Amino acid sequence: MNIHIIGAGSLGLLYAGRLAEAGARVTLWCRGTDQVECIRHKGIMIYNASGILETVIPPEVFEVYPISDYHDLSGPQGSDYTFLMVKQGKVAEAAEELFMPYQGTGHRLVCFQNGTGHMEELQKLLTHWHLYAAVTTEGAARGSYYDVVHAGSGDTHLGRFSSPGISSLSDETDQEQSLDHDLIKLLERAGFRSFLSKTLEHLIYRKLLINAVINPLTALWRIRNGELLESGPRLQLMKQLYNEGTAVYEACAIPFERDLWKQILDVCRATSANTSSMLKDVLNGSATEISSINGSIVRMGERAGVQTPSHYLIWKLVEGIQH
Repeated sequence: MNIHIIGAGSLGLLYAGRLAEAGARVTLWCRGTDQVECIRHKGIMIYNASGILETVIPPEVFEVYPISDYHDLSGPQGSDYTFLMVKQGKVAEAAEELFMPYQGTGHRLVCFQNGTGHMEELQKLLTHWHLYAAVTTEGAARGSYYDVVHAGSGDTHLGRFSSPGISSLSDETDQEQSLDHDLIKLLERAGFRSFLSKTLEHLIYRKLLINAVINPLTALWRIRNGELLESGPRLQLMKQLYNEGTAVYEACAIPFERDLWKQILDVCRATSANTSSMLKDVLNGSATEISSINGSIVRMGERAGVQTPSHYLIWKLVEGIQH
């Protein structure tokens, strides 16, 4: 199977390396030429959560190019799936610059972004593409241009997207369903627990609230995930964000498990040593996904007439760090 991966951050490197190791024909597209040259020289190195080098994927078993060469090399032509692994704020830019010239050919785009709203935007821009939303709980942290720490194994769910929600798999032809199942088998061979989902929308909103409660607080307080549980004031603010979020979900008729608060605490414990992606962005001086996470909950609340003052304040505090 031929897989193109757009974006060589932590997840991009992890999936590119594991999929190439599992026998897929992987093409990795990087933003910068410096990273391309490093990967062509070093390959991809994957470390486990203890910092021990697990595997080196030699550059001979996959291809890597700068994104500036995308059109010169025929873009998505010949790929079975393209994995979009850029941040949510870069999705529209990627669609306009990379994918829109290739309309009407049935290309498949699998989107791994946090937050909400980007799938609907993509559907307007890429009217003839097959769009998939993906939700993963794989933990990864990029070290250098070519090495990544696999901080924790998780689940990867993906499903076909059709506004206003996720379509059922029955909307696909038998041939398309067969290819989707082949993709799941490939992901499994690569070491990722993977599932085709008919209820992906539920998983998207579950992950949205988990991220909204954990990530911005770790970024503001400069702490690891597990440290959120070490004091009453931290837990109090987490619970306030949770309560506002579930009030929005109830007003919007978005289902959620009644033990979701316990699940959030369990995530903190299971990833206690992890540095959240938002904290990494803040420490690196990079743009965060705060607008697509807490900002999404605020905007949903506004449409439903539900006040979300804590989410709004957190949103603006994190944005204030960026500017």
